[in-house]
Amino acid sequence: MIPPLGPDGAGSLPGGGFGSVLGGARKKGGDDPASAIAEIAARLSAEDQASLLKFARFLEQESPPPAPEPLPEPEPIPRPESESVIKAMRRLSATYHMLDRSRLLNETSALMAQHVMQGREAVEVIDELEVVFRSHYEKAVAEDPARTDQQDAPDESGAGGPTP
Repeated sequence: MIPPLGPDGAGSLPGGGFGSVLGGARKKGGDDPASAIAEIAARLSAEDQASLLKFARFLEQESPPPAPEPLPEPEPIPRPESESVIKAMRRLSATYHMLDRSRLLNETSALMAQHVMQGREAVEVIDELEVVFRSHYEKAVAEDPARTDQQDAPDESGAGGPTP
């Protein structure tokens, strides 16, 4: 007979039991494998829970890593006729939402400072901001392993990828 769940349903592992280790919240209906495993694990002895955890870690190490998702395309937002530099930053950040903003910080903050501190025209700064965002996106695409794998594959004409 399988013992019932404890009063908190967490089992005997520190930090909340297998529920927190294998996916957190428990859903009713049993459709979620992590919840089903957590419920079963909670009814096991501490020794069996440790064995289950070791087995899960073994499976995790033996499983092939998931294929990387390709970098998404930008979501172009039209540039209004009159736009402030701040609004342009928001628009470009939304357009290039996939970029790491910390990598853009140096260049974008320098351009913002030129506008605010030195009085450089907003239109010029926004033009350069668009170039900065686009060039960072193109660099990210070039470094994207999901896309570089596709470039090495033969195209429809049967020719190979890049030439050596």
